[in-house]
Amino acid sequence: MADAVLDYYARPGPTTRLDAYADPLSELPSDPAELAGVVRGLILHQGLVAGRELPSERFADRERVGAASVLQGVLSLDASPLLSQRPPERRMVGYCYHFAVLHCAFLRAKGVPARARCGFAAYYRNGAWIDHWIVEYWNGDAWIRIDPDSARDVVAAHEFHDAGTAWRLCRAGHEDPFRHGNYEQWGWGELRGSLVADLGALNKVEVGDWETWCDWLEVEAREQPNARLDSKLDALAERVGGDLEGLRKIFGDDPHLRPPLPV
Repeated sequence: MADAVLDYYARPGPTTRLDAYADPLSELPSDPAELAGVVRGLILHQGLVAGRELPSERFADRERVGAASVLQGVLSLDASPLLSQRPPERRMVGYCYHFAVLHCAFLRAKGVPARARCGFAAYYRNGAWIDHWIVEYWNGDAWIRIDPDSARDVVAAHEFHDAGTAWRLCRAGHEDPFRHGNYEQWGWGELRGSLVADLGALNKVEVGDWETWCDWLEVEAREQPNARLDSKLDALAERVGGDLEGLRKIFGDDPHLRPPLPV
């Protein structure tokens, strides 16, 4: 792996910068698995809220974008040191994106090359690929995939397809696009959105919900193939996971692909 690539991913970007939290971060470990455990102690997945009496305003935290906003939400609920064990009721309500962006930010704050990845996981529903965010970090020899949400310290290649891989497999007919989704929506629309989100993440602009900003992907019957749009995305899918220079160029040249930065 080229030093320039590792240096790029070892430094925070607009959505993983935590400059205002230097003191709380100083106590954290640098081991990726240990940091993932810290993250799980700070965030409560929205799927685990059932049966807990939480005020309705707590669910607004699911709209937070970027690690600094997530950490602000965490500490506004409980200002204890980040290593302090918080009961579930005092963790910020979020989803897989929030786990991934905060874990990625912690790793970069420790100088570990890391990148959040958007794609599809095979371990949430039998026979389906579920829209999901995980993290990759460089261990000195290779990129290792880890899921801070589900407590998987190593995610195997057959358990997670990044969005570019999922797109190429579906376009080639090797996978069924209608087995890819988020429990409610399935098909090509979810594949397109994940592809654009993963491109942003590889350019260090990690934004969870593409539907809030990417109007370019809004087409009629978006779960179905769309020849005009999908042919353009084929070229994008070839870039995702490819060389960094090419990724940065396509991201920089096309404003339709760039999510708004958090304020």
